[in-house]
Amino acid sequence: MPRILAAIFVFAVLSMAPVLGALAQALPQEMMQQIGAAAEQGRQHRAALSDIIDERRQTANRQLETVVVAAINQRPDLFQAIMREAQREAPESSASLNMTVRGMFPGFAGTLRSLTSAPPERVTIATPRILASSDPRSVVLSPPPPEQRPRDWPIFVSEGGVDGYADRDPFEALNRVFFYTNGALDILIFEPLARGYRFVTPDAVQDALGRAFDNLSSPITFANDLLQLRFRRAATTFSRFAINSTVGVLGLFDVAAELGLEAHDADFGQTLHYYGVGDGIYLVLPLFGPTTARDAIGLGVDSFLDPRTWFLGTTERYALFAGEGVVRREELIEAVDFLVEFSDSNYDDVRAWTFQQREAELAQ
Repeated sequence: MPRILAAIFVFAVLSMAPVLGALAQALPQEMMQQIGAAAEQGRQHRAALSDIIDERRQTANRQLETVVVAAINQRPDLFQAIMREAQREAPESSASLNMTVRGMFPGFAGTLRSLTSAPPERVTIATPRILASSDPRSVVLSPPPPEQRPRDWPIFVSEGGVDGYADRDPFEALNRVFFYTNGALDILIFEPLARGYRFVTPDAVQDALGRAFDNLSSPITFANDLLQLRFRRAATTFSRFAINSTVGVLGLFDVAAELGLEAHDADFGQTLHYYGVGDGIYLVLPLFGPTTARDAIGLGVDSFLDPRTWFLGTTERYALFAGEGVVRREELIEAVDFLVEFSDSNYDDVRAWTFQQREAELAQ
């Protein structure tokens, strides 16, 4: 309970950003050291991966962004001092840093604009660096229109994208805390693992592993097909699992699709929807991400229906789930990059994206 109250307090403080900025105290020495160390670590990371990461991320510094976000959560009253110190330590990363902070702390947007309009008080750079524009969108005018995007990419609220969960978010303050925490974990762990996996794994192997994990989820789909009384779909799922697990070498090859047995998804949240259960409130779960009350219950039931829960030990099960998480995160690299690049509010647009994708799944 104290952590929840503290988190809610942080977001209440955001609305008082201008006042807090004026009252900001000197930045603690320990926090300055953490920011400086993160900035240097990020530069070393970029140097080591200069031939791997794309041009847009050459000036990004995920280590610094994570430390800055954590520092602002800890001491929102020192927002101006934290941002100034970060911009002094890594001016080449200011554009990426500003974009991240603006998305995570919209209440500080005005204060951030005033900071980026003024030159840094001091810059200590050992070697010449390229200073990024304070406007992260200066090199890209606008995102491609929705009709030119893949079907599973988000349509932003500012573009008219539907957010059916906007009025079902009574715990938005707490949801934002989990949203930003998940984002920090993604920056630190999951995104680097996904990009490393993409770099070292041939496309054909990536596709095969994705199919194998799809095949492992077939028992869940089969059980929910039966619960929804969709017996023809259940027969298709059973046949696909039997064929792909044998002839398809544990699902690495989708032989069943070549025989005309097309894949589909089904989960217990969808089953509840089939019987008229509404979404309920919008939730952001630690590690699992955005969902609804109904689908959170469905997630728990699906884990019970998953044979991996019964037959694998704890270590093997977690290792398998971690591997699947990296594979699924790799599949979302472009979509997440697109959202980070163009979204005005990451939280709102991810909520809208969640609604849009879930509506498409429930319409199957």
